[in-house]
Amino acid sequence: MADTTADVLMKEIFGVKKPVMGMVHFPPLPGSPLYDAAGGVKKIRDTAMRDAEALVAAGFDGLSFSNEGDRPYLSNVDKTTVAVMASVISETASHFGKPFGLSVLADPEAAIAIGSATGANYVRVFLSWVFVGDWGIVDPCAGALQRFRRNYDGMGMKVFANISGHTEPLGGRKLKDIAAGAVKFGLADAVCLAGTTAGSPVSEEDLRQAREGAHGAPVIAGTGVNEENADRMLRCCDGIIMGTSVKIDGDTFKPVDAAKAKRFMDKAREVRAALG
Repeated sequence: MADTTADVLMKEIFGVKKPVMGMVHFPPLPGSPLYDAAGGVKKIRDTAMRDAEALVAAGFDGLSFSNEGDRPYLSNVDKTTVAVMASVISETASHFGKPFGLSVLADPEAAIAIGSATGANYVRVFLSWVFVGDWGIVDPCAGALQRFRRNYDGMGMKVFANISGHTEPLGGRKLKDIAAGAVKFGLADAVCLAGTTAGSPVSEEDLRQAREGAHGAPVIAGTGVNEENADRMLRCCDGIIMGTSVKIDGDTFKPVDAAKAKRFMDKAREVRAALG
């Protein structure tokens, strides 16, 4: 079967079709309400290194870093968050040499800045349209964000645009049209869908609608993929970003379970081989 446009982009970044990116969730960073001052930045660095090591050993195709522990999230993070994330991501990513990306909850400009500074392959951000979530109104400006990205890295770093998940789009617009707008107007390189919370599944119908609207750009499932639904999800999308289902007790904020991670990637490779 000939590679699609989406396949070509995924292979360009990750070396394989339908890549699986494993989440490296940071503990609370300095200044956030749950920050562990006793553990300090060393605990954050050690946690990131430990989880990345487990994911790489299991065979994940890439890593995706996020300040998941910084609840409740800010739409404009402080300079300490940017500095610590850039330092820890740079050290961890360079140690393992895998393709990597990141998100900053919920500050897309910070994500682009950190991604450019660390040489990330992609950032995952809200790029266009307007959403409402637990942290308030999510109102990104694609024009400003793409210009910001251009000034930093000449557009070499890819943008995976969130078009669903953890939020509700305002205005009743169809998901197909949100995907189309993200790609055609927002210049997204890929679109990413998520469920209502970390670890919750994305519906196959939502993935189908996104594919209809994405003009050939990759469609990525960003939450809720597990060993049981891996076959179905890999058939529906062009890539997966996952974390919760391979954590101890299925808890987003606990360490990666190395055995679960390996079982998942064994299954993913089996499905990809069958798909060709």
